[in-house]
Amino acid sequence: MLSRWTQHLSNEDEKLRFKSSVLGSKVVLQRLGDILDEMDKGAIQAELSPSNYDKPSWAYKQAHNNGLRHAISLIKQLTTLDLKETNDRPLSTARPTGD
Repeated sequence: MLSRWTQHLSNEDEKLRFKSSVLGSKVVLQRLGDILDEMDKGAIQAELSPSNYDKPSWAYKQAHNNGLRHAISLIKQLTTLDLKETNDRPLSTARPTGD
C-alpha cells in the first residue's frame, strides 16, 4: 500500500485506522482495478483503429487517449494495495505499455 493513502494524517493511530479501512475495502478496489483494465483495453482498441487517422484532428484525439491511459495507470497504481514503495521512487509517470 502506498504511503500516499495516509500522508494527510499526522497521528500514527489515525494512520493505522485509515490503513485498516482501505485494506478492508480490498475487494472493492480489486473490482475497480478490473473496471480500469476494461477501460484501458477500450482505449487501446480506439487507439488502434485506422479510422482515427482519417480525421484532421487525429493528433488531438491521440493526445487525449494518451492522457486517459496515463490517468488509468496512475489510479491502478494507487489502488494496487500490494505495491511496495520506496521513499525515493514516486508514482510512475511512464506511458502505459498496454500489457
